[in-house]
Amino acid sequence: MSLQEIAQTFTKKELPDSEVELSGEIPAAELGVYTDRALAHIAEDVELPGFRRGHVPLPMVRQRVGEVALLEEAVELYMRDLYPVLLDEHKVDAVGRPDVKITKLAPGNPTGITVTAAVYPLVTLPKDWQTIAGKVAIDTVPDVLDSEIDEALEQIRKARAAKDETPATDATSTETNTGGAVDTTENKTTLPALDDAFAQSLGQFADLADLKSKLRDNMQQEKVQKAKDARRGKIVDALLEQTDVAVPRVFVESELEKIIEQMKEDVARFGLSFDDYLKQVKKTDEQIRDDFREQARKRAKLQLALNKLAVDQKVEADTAHVDEELKHALEHFPDARPELVRIHIETVLRNEQVLKLLEGEDISKPESPKVHDHSDNSGHSHE
Repeated sequence: MSLQEIAQTFTKKELPDSEVELSGEIPAAELGVYTDRALAHIAEDVELPGFRRGHVPLPMVRQRVGEVALLEEAVELYMRDLYPVLLDEHKVDAVGRPDVKITKLAPGNPTGITVTAAVYPLVTLPKDWQTIAGKVAIDTVPDVLDSEIDEALEQIRKARAAKDETPATDATSTETNTGGAVDTTENKTTLPALDDAFAQSLGQFADLADLKSKLRDNMQQEKVQKAKDARRGKIVDALLEQTDVAVPRVFVESELEKIIEQMKEDVARFGLSFDDYLKQVKKTDEQIRDDFREQARKRAKLQLALNKLAVDQKVEADTAHVDEELKHALEHFPDARPELVRIHIETVLRNEQVLKLLEGEDISKPESPKVHDHSDNSGHSHE
């Protein structure tokens, strides 16, 4: 029988969470040549007294591993050829690795097989998604207060004092805003005078007034950006609430793995191993994963929604900008695989364009964000 004929004997069953199950049997006669291949493959790693690794006679290898183990290897090799044919015959748009289980195995008899595969899900967006942004107003942005400027300058002076290694043992002070420290109590830090000279030492500032003015502008911009980010978050939440999609588990687990890897990097920056971190928080690896699984599901759902919008609205990342970012990324990460980096950059830039579209902006002249840090602003691609 051909692979196509065998694939046609399998039955297809729809499962929850965008998964399908393909079940059937492999006739014993079809595994003959695969059994020979399996035996040769296993023999490459077998070593027995008097024989070098890979040079043990095949009959001895067969006796050593046993018929059942040999048959399992043959089935695995066979499924590598049958699986793509199964997908084609049953019109399955599979993503990720399938879960292949042997349900019946006995030499000389048909082998029972069950294949569970995730499929790219149907994403149904709200029909009025264009109106979501109009229902979410941006929060009023308060002006930067003089006290906030004073506090920021205080932190800058403390940082400068620490950098200059001013003799001191504590980072507190009671000095005024017009001169150096006046409190000489033990364990107090001497901060630099808050004057024009100090302002000029920090960069391109004409004087202290200029420093305060630019600091106020920057802090105001940060407040505005924070308000915009908050509005974007509300728009995204509204979109997801109205989007119908069965998120495949493989997508959720993929996002979860990214979250855990980022957590491990963050923990490492504090000089801790992930195992030590788990001991500190008194949780197991699986408990941590359970804590973040819902967040991973939300990220996966968002990316699916953004992918759908991008396709429907024909949104693409600007090729010139992708090339520019790719060149920059490879300069910093020369060992990275260019094709994977390109996919990531395209996803980040396209996501940003779709999010702007959601916010009601005109993206006919896209202004894509920098992605030098390779961080996504809305989730990761599953394409």
